[in-house]
Amino acid sequence: MQYLKVDAIDKKHSSYFMHLVLDAMKYRQENNIHRPDMINLLMEARGMIPSAHVSKSQNHQWTDMEMVAQCFLFYLAGFETTAGLMSLASHELMENPDVQNRLYEEIQQTDEELEGQQLTYEALQKMTYMEMVVSEVLRKWPIPLSTDRMCNKDFEYVSTSTGERVVIKKGDVIRIPICGIHLDPKYYENPNVIDPERFNEENKSKIQYGTYLPFGMGPRSCIGNRFALLEAKAFLYYLLRDYRLEPSPKSCIPLVLDPKSVNLMAKNGFWIKFIPRKS
Repeated sequence: MQYLKVDAIDKKHSSYFMHLVLDAMKYRQENNIHRPDMINLLMEARGMIPSAHVSKSQNHQWTDMEMVAQCFLFYLAGFETTAGLMSLASHELMENPDVQNRLYEEIQQTDEELEGQQLTYEALQKMTYMEMVVSEVLRKWPIPLSTDRMCNKDFEYVSTSTGERVVIKKGDVIRIPICGIHLDPKYYENPNVIDPERFNEENKSKIQYGTYLPFGMGPRSCIGNRFALLEAKAFLYYLLRDYRLEPSPKSCIPLVLDPKSVNLMAKNGFWIKFIPRKS
């Protein structure tokens, strides 16, 4: 894309985000407005407003593009990914009523234990089948289809099975095909079938290390993975507690992805019929 000078984001949307972020910063600075959010943190880092956490010697000379890019990445990584997980999980539950029914039973039991009160973090952590379902959805539909890492020192990899040697030089960028690994029958039998039992207590220990990467691995793994999982589980809890998910005339079964989207999006959108459980 750099060689062909193709922008990753079209000018209409990039211009929108540029004005959104920079105009907000300018307005806050002129009107002495402080809010506990990311815009405020970036203004402190840039030295636009005083901060007890950033010294003048630490100030990085942030460009407008860098400032906007931080906000755009925060939006893209923190909103689109979680929304995608919720949409894909809802679709799979609609398409697999047996899984939906079993998850609803666990939700019912939890709701009874809470006596109808608001869901708590502790109660959600005890929902083992919910954990299995979300894990399996992320296995079949890993939101980041791939990830990459930059090698920080020369390294030689030797395959234990074939003896093949691959030399990776410092500065080389390695792209990891998460989706390809998750859908490889060598690691997951019938990979296109949703089977939460892959992640039960007995089976999850059998998953080969390094073959389940919905949030990456190591010190560069997704910093928001716990929060994203918490959001998605809470969403599914309340959704299934109050509604049964059934196909609508516009539902796409099996799911076909939109080839024009950079995210995991259904070709014609996600269409699901919500049937209230209580009249």
